[in-house]
Amino acid sequence: MGTKRHHDKWFKPTETYEVKGCFAMTELGHGSNVRGTETITRYDASTGEFIINTPCESAQKYWIGGEANHATHTVVFSQLEINGVNQGVHAFIAQIRDENGNICPNIRIADCGHKIGLNGVDNGRIWFDNLRIPRENLLNSVADVSPDGQYLSAIKDPDQRFAAFLAPLTSGRVTIAASAMNTTKVGLAIAISYSLSRRAFSITPNEPEVLLLDYPSHQRRLLPLLAKTFASNYLKMIYVKRTPESIKTVHVVSSALKAVLTWHCMRTLQECREACGGQGLKTENHVGHLKSEYDVQLTFEGDNKMQLGLGGWPSRVLCVDPFILGQTYQIAEDLGRAFSDRLVLQTYLDVEATIPTGPLKCALGLMRSMYTTIVLDEDASFLRYGYLSTDNAAVVRKEVLKLCSELRPHALSLVSSFGILDAFLAPIAFNWVDANAWSSV
Repeated sequence: MGTKRHHDKWFKPTETYEVKGCFAMTELGHGSNVRGTETITRYDASTGEFIINTPCESAQKYWIGGEANHATHTVVFSQLEINGVNQGVHAFIAQIRDENGNICPNIRIADCGHKIGLNGVDNGRIWFDNLRIPRENLLNSVADVSPDGQYLSAIKDPDQRFAAFLAPLTSGRVTIAASAMNTTKVGLAIAISYSLSRRAFSITPNEPEVLLLDYPSHQRRLLPLLAKTFASNYLKMIYVKRTPESIKTVHVVSSALKAVLTWHCMRTLQECREACGGQGLKTENHVGHLKSEYDVQLTFEGDNKMQLGLGGWPSRVLCVDPFILGQTYQIAEDLGRAFSDRLVLQTYLDVEATIPTGPLKCALGLMRSMYTTIVLDEDASFLRYGYLSTDNAAVVRKEVLKLCSELRPHALSLVSSFGILDAFLAPIAFNWVDANAWSSV
């Protein structure tokens, strides 16, 4: 969003923690709808300063991470008004605390309060009372304001300018999606490892009890989720290899996959929590705690319902009729999910093509088959649009159970391949009897 003048001034002090930043986009009254931001900034040509103001209570900045206790500066998203004309949302650097941690004049700050998770992050609220900042603090990669107050931008269309302005934020969705998959892998590694040592019930008297993962029901609850997780790196790969020409594609892909992968993370953690029984309730076993900590990823950087719709219909659809709008959104959501599922499948196919014939290729083939089959089984769109008959749906469901039994011997190797360090796993992933012995009390 900024240019060389900002890089030269701000990069070094942020690296040394002389400047501690936060990101003030969300407001009490506006979250996903960034265009509706109510904070207003006007330019005073007589002093060469911008004046930032919170005009009403719903315009207070809200959920700003790191701001309640520690941040010294913030990037403020605000409507920019020049000579009485609103030029849309822009971003500004504003100081909110001095070097001693004291809140600056014309700034009010409050904590957001206790949350269901992530309480280690000091989310806060900010009110700006006609705060003055230098003209140079406008992040001006897309638009600028001259010293005499002229608005300057090479992009004349307001919609295109807004899209260019928000393009750098794509990295946030990529990071959230990648984090969701890392968390999902931890949950699966814990739950599957536990299911390979925990036993319950004997088939016949005096026989050893059966391992949890040897029950078809337990395989069915965990192994399809493993297949959905295994080939989830597509977004990260295309972001790393992005070009100016591919930015729009990355935006659409990141919108859809952020929604699909974070939903998958929450569903998987809940299933893993239940699969671990009572042990899943213990904080030291991580799974339940991770679910509380990462629940917010379904909301920040864009509500998932909205993001999935963007992935399936990457243009604004304005419609007055509620029925037509509902039908349009349903199609967009179905397309967004299908688009995401196809990308994950393509990742499987691309990786398989690079592997020679052998056990690894065979295991990946089973995972890919499980992935495609479980998508067919769980997504009602295939029935809704006539791609799958009810008879075929029953066959698909049987095939899922068959693939579960075929994947069972590979379960430990597959979760081990995630390469998760023991320190990130839980006691129940190892010797859970010794971990709960009297000697450990």
